[in-house]
Amino acid sequence: MTDAATPWPLRSRLRDLYFGTNAKALRFQGLLFFLDILVIGFFIVDSFAQKQWWFLWVDYAIAFFLAFDMSAKLYALGSARRWLRYTTTWIDLMVLATMLVPAIQNLGFLRILRLWTLAHRERTWNVLGGGRWDDTYIEDLTKAIVSLVVFIFIASGFAYAFFHGDTTGIITFVDAVYFAITSLTTTGYGDIVLESQLGRVFHIVLMLAGISLFFNVAQKAFAPHQKRVRCENCNTDRHERDAEFCRVCGEALGDEKKIET
Repeated sequence: MTDAATPWPLRSRLRDLYFGTNAKALRFQGLLFFLDILVIGFFIVDSFAQKQWWFLWVDYAIAFFLAFDMSAKLYALGSARRWLRYTTTWIDLMVLATMLVPAIQNLGFLRILRLWTLAHRERTWNVLGGGRWDDTYIEDLTKAIVSLVVFIFIASGFAYAFFHGDTTGIITFVDAVYFAITSLTTTGYGDIVLESQLGRVFHIVLMLAGISLFFNVAQKAFAPHQKRVRCENCNTDRHERDAEFCRVCGEALGDEKKIET
């Protein structure tokens, strides 16, 4: 008889694959990362391309993959409460809903949020390059760029879903992307104008968000590289390369753990 405290063999293996750090687990996580990139690529192409008959079957295949992946993670964790603590779980549930529920299929642009979760998931940076870019300048800059790209895509999708029509000038998804980028950069050529109150509020949000997101990318791109060593007193972990004392509390720093490259 199996001890109740001992996890089931399948659950234990799945837990090791999804959350482990050995070579086999990293290969499995690398495969999932590659599949995630393919899925995100299809979502982007699907937004711009004219729909073909086979797009529907690819949608079903992706929906099956997402459902299977989420179910496997749930089983590996063994607790729905723990499973629902992950941001990726909620985003995957939302993406799956846009694929299966006809009433909200016009919100399909939210699928790009999988790119955001992929870039901000710690497991991604443990897999990429064998972890060499984890907690580095490369990770910080990539996250900032991905956040900007995802916001542009979501803003474009929102504009296309809710302001599509001849009166606004947003006819295709490309028009929506063009409108979002000109609004984010405060260029505003005036050929696409949202004259309703909701449209004006949308303009304001785009411009404010655009300034902050572009500034964040520039800040990450041109910020001086720092060394990563955690202060034992206040837990601050980013310091100048030649720092010997914590920039926050003045405590002497220990051995350097990682240099950003």
